[in-house]
Amino acid sequence: MKRRDFLRNTALTGAGLMSGCMRNQPSGVIFKGWPYEPNLVQENIDFFTDQTKIDVTYQSISGNYHDKMVALFVGKTPMDCCYVRDDDFSEWVEAGWLRPCDDLPGAQQYSEDIFNYNLEAMTYQGKRYGLPYYTDFTVWVYNTQMLETAGFEKSARTLNELTEQAIKIKEKRLRSPDGYIIEYPIVLGFRQAPGMGFGDWWALNYASEVDLFDDDLTPIFPDDKDQRAEKILQWIVDGIHKHRIIDINSLTMGLIRENTAAGRQAFCLISKYDVEWVNNRQNSAVAEAYLKSRNIPPKEKTHAKTLQIAPIPSLEPDQEGTLGWTRMYCLTAHCNTDQLLNTWQFMQFLGGKDTTGDYFTSRRWFRLRGLGFAYKSLMDDPQIIAQTEQWGDIEIIKKLSQVARTRENIKAPWFPDFRVYYQPEIQKILLRQQSPRDGLARIAKRCRDFKQEWA
Repeated sequence: MKRRDFLRNTALTGAGLMSGCMRNQPSGVIFKGWPYEPNLVQENIDFFTDQTKIDVTYQSISGNYHDKMVALFVGKTPMDCCYVRDDDFSEWVEAGWLRPCDDLPGAQQYSEDIFNYNLEAMTYQGKRYGLPYYTDFTVWVYNTQMLETAGFEKSARTLNELTEQAIKIKEKRLRSPDGYIIEYPIVLGFRQAPGMGFGDWWALNYASEVDLFDDDLTPIFPDDKDQRAEKILQWIVDGIHKHRIIDINSLTMGLIRENTAAGRQAFCLISKYDVEWVNNRQNSAVAEAYLKSRNIPPKEKTHAKTLQIAPIPSLEPDQEGTLGWTRMYCLTAHCNTDQLLNTWQFMQFLGGKDTTGDYFTSRRWFRLRGLGFAYKSLMDDPQIIAQTEQWGDIEIIKKLSQVARTRENIKAPWFPDFRVYYQPEIQKILLRQQSPRDGLARIAKRCRDFKQEWA
């Protein structure tokens, strides 16, 4: 059975679940999510129960979260709320498995304080379905010491300037702390992967303010404005094969964060919250070497800002943007009607405000694990600013939060099909098995076919 036929059939099942008539379910709120830090999740739940006296049954779903959750939905498994990725959001709404929350008490209070890309990610056909669990976006990171050694004060603002800087670093034959010669100063993430695979492609396009689709989700590449999408891919191809400044292992490498922390690359794109990781001397040979060279003991300082954030290089210096993504808490369509308000209160505790009016859980996730938050007001919190400045630049983070974008076609019912198709096509371009123009044209044609199949 094709995926679209499966969803059409199960949508009827999902609609039938909305009655809320579930039997033999545990008392209290039933909450399910993927297995990230389940002990901390349980601590948050315990705080909620202490504050409200509402019981919550929590289950961590290991393995393939998407497929297992689909099975739970179809099997009418009791569940009041759950984690949802923006990748799966529209699919689950279309199937009838999620319930809007914008009609519930206090839902509207959050809208003005949530960044635009997060609010958009949690909204479908004018209705809001979620509150943010965590969010993040792609940032450009550069090794300050390598750049200074090559004679530059700051990271390049444009892709052409970046080519010049990378060539100079390559010529210097610089070494990582473990003696590795920096032959390819740039590494990018183009390994085929489900979910957030190829985020660097989106980030580079959005940094140059490329629109890949129109409002009807019809592809407008490769003939987008000034052929920017084509030029960006050509820059990557030239970086790999002509200038040899971009590591060909970008097509297979899965440890970009770790290689950058080890000092084996000068430039990369990573998730913003990973900047704390790469600047923490416990993880980073670059940070440890820098702090040791200044005789700073571990107890005195745990971070070194040797890997700094900068705006993502773009085709023109006045362009800016990046890729953002959202993970959210959502009510299920078959949320127990007797528990609806309790579930909504629990969802607010996790993804909004607690009974004291504080963004308790968002603040705690950031403090303990550096997870990004969707609320603008937290960017001005003195404690959050102080913690961020240990490893990053709060002003650049604020700016990128304002210009981050969701993937334009993520809410198309054919997005999962597109996600499988476009990644190998981009890889063929980067391997020079097809030109950027021809490859983009093939992807655009397939998108139009997907639209027609789902019409």
